[in-house]
Amino acid sequence: MVYFITLLIACCLAFPFPGYANEYLLKSKQYAPLPKSPNITTSPQDDDVKENTESELIWKGVSSSFALPFKEWVQNDKTLFSGLSGNAAIGYPLLETPAANIPANATNGPTNNNTAATLSLKYTLLGNWFIASTFYYYFDKDQQQPWNPDFTYVFGYNDWRPYTFSLMYANYGGNRFSSTEDQPVTNFDQGTWSIGWKFPVTAPFDDWLTFTDNGAIGCQIDFNYTPEYFDLASTSYKNGHRTMSLGCKYSIIGNWYVNATAFYYFDDNQKQPWNPDFTYGFGYFDWRPGTITIQYNNYSGNRWNHSKRSAGTGRFKDGSITIAYSFSF
Repeated sequence: MVYFITLLIACCLAFPFPGYANEYLLKSKQYAPLPKSPNITTSPQDDDVKENTESELIWKGVSSSFALPFKEWVQNDKTLFSGLSGNAAIGYPLLETPAANIPANATNGPTNNNTAATLSLKYTLLGNWFIASTFYYYFDKDQQQPWNPDFTYVFGYNDWRPYTFSLMYANYGGNRFSSTEDQPVTNFDQGTWSIGWKFPVTAPFDDWLTFTDNGAIGCQIDFNYTPEYFDLASTSYKNGHRTMSLGCKYSIIGNWYVNATAFYYFDDNQKQPWNPDFTYGFGYFDWRPGTITIQYNNYSGNRWNHSKRSAGTGRFKDGSITIAYSFSF
């Protein structure tokens, strides 16, 4: 059940819940690589960071990963809701299609085209440790499939700064507010664990790949593991879905961007018709509260070889447009 995670995982496609790598990739535009090395912090006491060697910057990012800043947490005068943020969004598919012919007991499957309103909430617990959830309202309730969730949830550690590691669990399966005989509230084993590492594209490569003065490219590589997944060929659940993913975002100018993620399947037999070889998107994304985001995203079964894609997947019109409003407390 790996829909696009990094990025996504997500479902998150207006707010970067499916993989908070998007948060780094979008924010990184304001820290565009300098001639010697990229600035990875805005802290005044580190104004000389650009003089550091690349290896020192990498070590700074790696060694700061998974930090637990209890001292900072105690000293800051925060209210109960000061770590809470989120957005409200509407996702509109470009194409209306009939529901996919998947067995009724499946809790993961292809993205079906159903206009939905979402409310996403993220609570920062300590430093960059967080929990997040997205709640869905489907305008056509008759088209909601078993794998279309009432809610999704994500938790873990994610620092948007380059050279840092992330560790997250995300569940975008058919979670329900009320359980039924065939479908529990959630199947925890059908969520995906991801460990990733972020890095910027620096000189001379950024000069070759960018065409705007303030443009910047940030990337993240992830190992993704889903303990239990639905296999269409056998119409049964199997164990150990594993992928590697590499996602990059090019912040063109301001908050305008284009991004893409490529996937490698350790066992090609595990790849389902809805599991993509790559995903892509573009639009205007402002992560700050009180702003509007407009995006196009395509997470359908895109294939490097178009002849191998499943019917009704992997086309531009199989993507969707999302409009979101961000807020914080």
